Amino acid sequence: MNKIVIGDLVSKAWDLAVKHWPIFVLLSVVTSLVSGFGVSIDAERYADLITNSSDPTAQVAMLSEVLQVNYFLVSIGFLLTIYLGYIGFNLYVNAYCKGKPYETMGSIFKVDLNSLAIFFCVEFVYGIIVALGCLLCILPGIWIAIRLWYAPVLAATQNVTFGEAFSRSWEMTKGHFWELLLMALTMIGISILGLCACCVGVYFADVIVNFMLIVSMFLLMPAAPEPEPVVEETTDFVEVQ
Repeated sequence: MNKIVIGDLVSKAWDLAVKHWPIFVLLSVVTSLVSGFGVSIDAERYADLITNSSDPTAQVAMLSEVLQVNYFLVSIGFLLTIYLGYIGFNLYVNAYCKGKPYETMGSIFKVDLNSLAIFFCVEFVYGIIVALGCLLCILPGIWIAIRLWYAPVLAATQNVTFGEAFSRSWEMTKGHFWELLLMALTMIGISILGLCACCVGVYFADVIVNFMLIVSMFLLMPAAPEPEPVVEETTDFVEVQ
Protein backbone atom coordinates (compact mmCIF):
# COMPACT_ATOMS: atom_id res chain seq x y z
CA MET A 1 0.00 0.00 0.00
CA ASN A 2 1.42 3.37 -1.05
CA LYS A 3 1.74 5.95 1.70
CA ILE A 4 1.35 9.70 1.32
CA VAL A 5 4.38 11.57 2.63
CA ILE A 6 3.39 15.22 2.90
CA GLY A 7 6.91 16.58 2.46
CA ASP A 8 7.50 14.61 -0.74
CA LEU A 9 4.04 15.50 -2.02
CA VAL A 10 4.53 19.23 -1.49
CA SER A 11 7.98 19.05 -3.09
CA LYS A 12 6.64 17.34 -6.24
CA ALA A 13 3.69 19.74 -6.45
CA TRP A 14 6.02 22.72 -6.05
CA ASP A 15 8.31 21.53 -8.85
CA LEU A 16 5.34 20.99 -11.18
CA ALA A 17 3.83 24.37 -10.28
CA VAL A 18 7.10 26.20 -10.94
CA LYS A 19 7.46 24.45 -14.29
CA HIS A 20 3.92 25.00 -15.55
CA TRP A 21 2.67 28.02 -13.59
CA PRO A 22 1.70 30.46 -16.43
CA ILE A 23 -1.18 28.44 -17.90
CA PHE A 24 -2.49 27.32 -14.52
CA VAL A 25 -2.31 30.72 -12.83
CA LEU A 26 -4.20 32.17 -15.80
CA LEU A 27 -6.77 29.38 -15.49
CA SER A 28 -7.15 30.06 -11.76
CA VAL A 29 -7.67 33.78 -12.34
CA VAL A 30 -10.25 33.23 -15.09
CA THR A 31 -12.12 30.67 -13.00
CA SER A 32 -12.31 33.02 -10.02
CA LEU A 33 -13.67 35.80 -12.25
CA VAL A 34 -16.21 33.55 -13.95
CA SER A 35 -17.47 32.10 -10.67
CA GLY A 36 -18.51 35.59 -9.59
CA PHE A 37 -20.70 36.27 -12.62
CA GLY A 38 -24.02 37.86 -11.78
CA VAL A 39 -23.24 38.77 -8.17
CA SER A 40 -22.37 42.28 -7.06
CA ILE A 41 -22.52 44.30 -3.86
CA ASP A 42 -23.75 47.82 -3.37
CA ALA A 43 -20.51 48.79 -1.65
CA GLU A 44 -21.61 52.24 -0.43
CA ARG A 45 -24.80 50.96 1.15
CA TYR A 46 -22.99 47.95 2.60
CA ALA A 47 -20.40 50.21 4.25
CA ASP A 48 -23.17 52.27 5.84
CA LEU A 49 -24.95 49.18 7.15
CA ILE A 50 -21.78 47.72 8.60
CA THR A 51 -20.84 51.02 10.24
CA ASN A 52 -24.25 51.38 11.86
CA SER A 53 -24.33 47.88 13.31
CA SER A 54 -21.94 45.99 15.56
CA ASP A 55 -24.02 42.82 15.79
CA PRO A 56 -22.50 40.09 13.55
CA THR A 57 -25.90 38.42 13.10
CA ALA A 58 -27.45 41.68 11.95
CA GLN A 59 -24.53 42.33 9.62
CA VAL A 60 -25.06 38.96 7.94
CA ALA A 61 -28.75 39.75 7.50
CA MET A 62 -27.85 43.15 6.06
CA LEU A 63 -25.51 41.56 3.56
CA SER A 64 -28.44 39.82 1.87
CA GLU A 65 -30.05 43.21 1.38
CA VAL A 66 -27.11 44.73 -0.48
CA LEU A 67 -26.33 41.69 -2.64
CA GLN A 68 -27.48 42.18 -6.20
CA VAL A 69 -27.95 38.88 -8.02
CA ASN A 70 -28.62 38.30 -11.70
CA TYR A 71 -29.69 34.66 -11.68
CA PHE A 72 -29.24 34.22 -15.44
CA LEU A 73 -25.62 35.35 -15.24
CA VAL A 74 -25.11 33.26 -12.09
CA SER A 75 -26.28 30.18 -14.01
CA ILE A 76 -23.94 30.98 -16.91
CA GLY A 77 -21.06 31.51 -14.48
CA PHE A 78 -21.81 28.21 -12.74
CA LEU A 79 -21.79 26.26 -16.01
CA LEU A 80 -18.59 27.96 -17.16
CA THR A 81 -16.96 27.17 -13.82
CA ILE A 82 -17.82 23.48 -14.25
CA TYR A 83 -16.44 23.57 -17.81
CA LEU A 84 -13.21 25.25 -16.68
CA GLY A 85 -12.90 22.75 -13.83
CA TYR A 86 -13.16 19.87 -16.31
CA ILE A 87 -10.55 21.45 -18.59
CA GLY A 88 -8.32 22.24 -15.63
CA PHE A 89 -8.24 18.70 -14.26
CA ASN A 90 -7.27 17.36 -17.68
CA LEU A 91 -4.50 19.95 -18.04
CA TYR A 92 -3.12 19.07 -14.60
CA VAL A 93 -3.16 15.35 -15.37
CA ASN A 94 -1.46 15.92 -18.73
CA ALA A 95 1.22 18.07 -17.10
CA TYR A 96 1.90 15.36 -14.53
CA CYS A 97 1.70 12.31 -16.81
CA LYS A 98 2.96 13.68 -20.13
CA GLY A 99 5.20 16.55 -19.03
CA LYS A 100 3.11 19.23 -20.74
CA PRO A 101 -0.47 20.39 -20.17
CA TYR A 102 -1.57 20.38 -23.81
CA GLU A 103 -0.48 19.51 -27.32
CA THR A 104 -1.93 22.57 -29.09
CA MET A 105 -3.90 25.60 -27.92
CA GLY A 106 -6.96 24.28 -29.72
CA SER A 107 -6.81 20.97 -27.88
CA ILE A 108 -7.30 22.74 -24.53
CA PHE A 109 -10.98 23.43 -25.18
CA LYS A 110 -11.90 20.10 -26.76
CA VAL A 111 -14.04 18.01 -24.45
CA ASP A 112 -15.83 14.69 -24.52
CA LEU A 113 -19.47 15.67 -23.94
CA ASN A 114 -20.32 12.37 -22.25
CA SER A 115 -17.36 12.70 -19.89
CA LEU A 116 -18.26 16.35 -19.21
CA ALA A 117 -21.84 15.38 -18.36
CA ILE A 118 -20.63 12.69 -15.96
CA PHE A 119 -18.22 15.17 -14.38
CA PHE A 120 -21.05 17.68 -13.89
CA CYS A 121 -23.26 15.06 -12.21
CA VAL A 122 -20.43 13.82 -9.99
CA GLU A 123 -19.55 17.36 -8.89
CA PHE A 124 -23.20 18.11 -8.12
CA VAL A 125 -23.84 14.90 -6.17
CA TYR A 126 -20.51 15.17 -4.36
CA GLY A 127 -21.45 18.64 -3.14
CA ILE A 128 -24.86 17.46 -1.93
CA ILE A 129 -23.43 14.43 -0.12
CA VAL A 130 -20.79 16.50 1.66
CA ALA A 131 -23.34 19.18 2.58
CA LEU A 132 -25.71 16.59 4.04
CA GLY A 133 -22.83 15.02 5.98
CA CYS A 134 -21.94 18.41 7.44
CA LEU A 135 -25.56 19.05 8.42
CA LEU A 136 -25.65 15.80 10.38
CA CYS A 137 -22.42 16.72 12.08
CA ILE A 138 -19.19 18.29 10.88
CA LEU A 139 -17.11 15.13 11.32
CA PRO A 140 -19.24 12.88 9.05
CA GLY A 141 -19.09 15.56 6.38
CA ILE A 142 -15.29 15.71 6.58
CA TRP A 143 -15.02 11.91 6.48
CA ILE A 144 -17.29 11.59 3.44
CA ALA A 145 -15.58 14.50 1.67
CA ILE A 146 -12.18 12.83 2.01
CA ARG A 147 -13.35 9.33 1.07
CA LEU A 148 -14.97 10.66 -2.12
CA TRP A 149 -12.38 13.38 -2.72
CA TYR A 150 -11.07 12.01 -6.01
CA ALA A 151 -14.45 11.26 -7.62
CA PRO A 152 -14.65 14.51 -9.67
CA VAL A 153 -11.04 14.19 -10.89
CA LEU A 154 -11.60 10.57 -11.88
CA ALA A 155 -14.79 11.51 -13.71
CA ALA A 156 -13.00 14.24 -15.66
CA THR A 157 -9.81 12.40 -16.58
CA GLN A 158 -10.13 8.63 -16.33
CA ASN A 159 -13.09 7.84 -18.60
CA VAL A 160 -15.17 6.26 -15.84
CA THR A 161 -18.91 6.03 -15.29
CA PHE A 162 -20.82 7.96 -12.64
CA GLY A 163 -20.79 5.03 -10.21
CA GLU A 164 -17.18 4.10 -10.91
CA ALA A 165 -15.99 7.61 -10.04
CA PHE A 166 -17.35 7.28 -6.51
CA SER A 167 -16.49 3.61 -6.00
CA ARG A 168 -12.89 4.05 -7.16
CA SER A 169 -12.37 7.07 -4.93
CA TRP A 170 -13.81 5.09 -2.02
CA GLU A 171 -11.38 2.21 -2.63
CA MET A 172 -8.37 4.46 -3.23
CA THR A 173 -8.84 6.37 0.02
CA LYS A 174 -9.45 3.28 2.13
CA GLY A 175 -6.89 3.21 4.95
CA HIS A 176 -5.57 6.69 4.08
CA PHE A 177 -8.04 8.96 5.91
CA TRP A 178 -5.57 10.49 8.37
CA GLU A 179 -2.92 11.00 5.70
CA LEU A 180 -5.46 12.74 3.46
CA LEU A 181 -6.78 14.83 6.35
CA LEU A 182 -3.24 16.02 7.02
CA MET A 183 -2.87 16.74 3.30
CA ALA A 184 -6.09 18.78 3.36
CA LEU A 185 -4.85 20.81 6.33
CA THR A 186 -1.55 21.38 4.50
CA MET A 187 -3.47 22.61 1.46
CA ILE A 188 -5.39 25.06 3.65
CA GLY A 189 -2.10 26.31 5.11
CA ILE A 190 -0.61 26.81 1.64
CA SER A 191 -3.71 28.72 0.52
CA ILE A 192 -3.50 30.99 3.59
CA LEU A 193 0.17 31.68 2.88
CA GLY A 194 -0.74 32.52 -0.72
CA LEU A 195 -3.46 34.87 0.49
CA CYS A 196 -0.94 36.62 2.74
CA ALA A 197 1.40 37.18 -0.22
CA CYS A 198 -0.37 40.36 -1.34
CA CYS A 199 -3.41 38.20 -2.24
CA VAL A 200 -1.91 37.56 -5.71
CA GLY A 201 0.00 34.57 -4.35
CA VAL A 202 -3.29 32.77 -3.74
CA TYR A 203 -3.43 31.90 -7.45
CA PHE A 204 0.00 30.27 -7.39
CA ALA A 205 -0.97 28.53 -4.15
CA ASP A 206 -4.05 27.21 -5.94
CA VAL A 207 -1.78 25.64 -8.58
CA ILE A 208 0.32 23.91 -5.90
CA VAL A 209 -2.81 22.63 -4.15
CA ASN A 210 -4.24 21.21 -7.37
CA PHE A 211 -0.98 19.47 -8.23
CA MET A 212 -0.97 17.97 -4.73
CA LEU A 213 -4.40 16.53 -5.46
CA ILE A 214 -3.31 15.06 -8.80
CA VAL A 215 -0.01 13.62 -7.55
CA SER A 216 -1.69 12.02 -4.54
CA MET A 217 -4.42 10.56 -6.77
CA PHE A 218 -1.91 8.73 -8.95
CA LEU A 219 0.00 7.66 -5.86
CA LEU A 220 -3.11 5.97 -4.46
CA MET A 221 -4.42 4.72 -7.79
CA PRO A 222 -4.01 0.95 -8.17
CA ALA A 223 -1.18 0.04 -10.50
CA ALA A 224 -2.20 -1.41 -13.82
CA PRO A 225 -1.88 -5.19 -13.78
CA GLU A 226 1.16 -6.59 -15.52
CA PRO A 227 0.28 -8.32 -18.78
CA GLU A 228 0.44 -12.07 -18.57
CA PRO A 229 3.31 -13.61 -20.51
CA VAL A 230 2.30 -15.05 -23.82
CA VAL A 231 3.15 -18.72 -24.06
CA GLU A 232 3.63 -19.82 -27.62
CA GLU A 233 2.31 -23.22 -28.40
CA THR A 234 4.83 -25.54 -29.99
CA THR A 235 4.11 -28.62 -31.96
CA ASP A 236 6.49 -31.54 -31.82
CA PHE A 237 7.02 -33.15 -35.17
CA VAL A 238 7.85 -36.81 -35.32
CA GLU A 239 9.70 -37.84 -38.38
CA VAL A 240 8.08 -40.93 -39.94
CA GLN A 241 10.24 -43.02 -42.14
